[in-house]
Amino acid sequence: MLKTQGHNTLLIVLGSNKIARSQQLVNSTMKKSEPDIVCFTAVASQYQFIKNMAAYIKNKWPHKLLIIGGTHATLNPDEVIKGDFNALCIGEGEYPLTELCNQLEHNGIIQSIPNIWIKRNGGTIEKNPTRPFLQNLDILPFPEREIWKPWMSKEAYKTQWSVLLGRGCVYNCSYCSNHALRKIAAGNYVRMRSPNNIIQEISSLHETFPESKKIFFEVEAICLDKEWTFGFCKQLQFYNSTINNYIAYACNFRISPQSIDEKLFAAMKSANIQTINIGLESGSERVRQEVLKRNYSNEDFLSVVSLARKFSIKINVFNMIGIPGETFNEYLKTVFLNRNAQPDDHYTGIFFPYPGTEIYNICIEQKFISKYISTKMERKQSVLNLPGFTKRQIQSAYTWFNYRVYRGHRSLLKLLIQLIIIKLRSRSSTNYLFHKLSRLLYPIRNRLALK
Repeated sequence: MLKTQGHNTLLIVLGSNKIARSQQLVNSTMKKSEPDIVCFTAVASQYQFIKNMAAYIKNKWPHKLLIIGGTHATLNPDEVIKGDFNALCIGEGEYPLTELCNQLEHNGIIQSIPNIWIKRNGGTIEKNPTRPFLQNLDILPFPEREIWKPWMSKEAYKTQWSVLLGRGCVYNCSYCSNHALRKIAAGNYVRMRSPNNIIQEISSLHETFPESKKIFFEVEAICLDKEWTFGFCKQLQFYNSTINNYIAYACNFRISPQSIDEKLFAAMKSANIQTINIGLESGSERVRQEVLKRNYSNEDFLSVVSLARKFSIKINVFNMIGIPGETFNEYLKTVFLNRNAQPDDHYTGIFFPYPGTEIYNICIEQKFISKYISTKMERKQSVLNLPGFTKRQIQSAYTWFNYRVYRGHRSLLKLLIQLIIIKLRSRSSTNYLFHKLSRLLYPIRNRLALK
């Protein structure tokens, strides 16, 4: 968006596990590019690191304008603005940041920009109101991907891309921030791009990166509006016919009454959507419905699995372990349901409460956590003190989950190797070494996958 207005942009990716390296990177970039504005974004678990990096920059370059945006800043503006930031963006930032840059370029003063809080000399805050959610997403330029090139391996840069289909979510899962984000501005929060606009981006990606064989469709619920979904699948099917189905697609799939539909799966299959990610989260209907506020039954889950299998669509399942109020027996229900489904893959982690969510407030009220919790081993170590499911039990349940799901269905040797890897990644010292080794082996692994 900034480039369309003639501004120059540069991206740097910092690592909270490499503070000295991140500071060196900041030093070299600031000296080389001499930016007028430094923009930050951070989720809750990375905010303290980003706050410290902002303080580092402000100390060395006190006259640079620092602005932060993103989910954590949006939901906690009064806390975040106390940091070394000159401004803060609440909600969608394309137009607010463009206006800020244009004002700064034309007269050197920023003021009265909806969505932007501005810290004045003396510490007073100009708290501008939020503007309505952007309703027509098609007017936005396609994402800037060239900016990521220095931060990805050659193989990943050429082959692994996501395409955003829309913004917002209609559901109220207690562990997610969508219910809070929905309230920050007026207008429809859930918005989808037009199928034609999405196809244009896919076509542009295919022309730029002809080696790319997979594209992930990023959206909270692809089948929220079935008429839209059928229309998109039809256009995607036609586009695929022009490139001989060269690209395989994947997406998230939210279970709901309207999603349990054979015609829907037939349409996705015709569009060459080959993989779906399903959020089961817990095999206990009580935990899922009463604690997480995800209102579908285990039978609904198995129906979706059955339909996906019928149309040869692979399934990946999301699970959480150590949810507030969960017991070990309820954890075993999650194991059982996954064993029944035998997903092609699963993304399972230990529950972590994020500030700004309903369940985070519950964890504070129930004294399951203190206000400040360690994020060092986020989703790999338990931070909750549950009366019916101890930290030690949760850690063991996490370690053995994959083995319990696939025992008797997959190679015992492979399962034992995976168990050792999970164990190594659950400790901070060995997790760092594992990630370092993984980065070294990534190019080899990716070449084998492409073959």
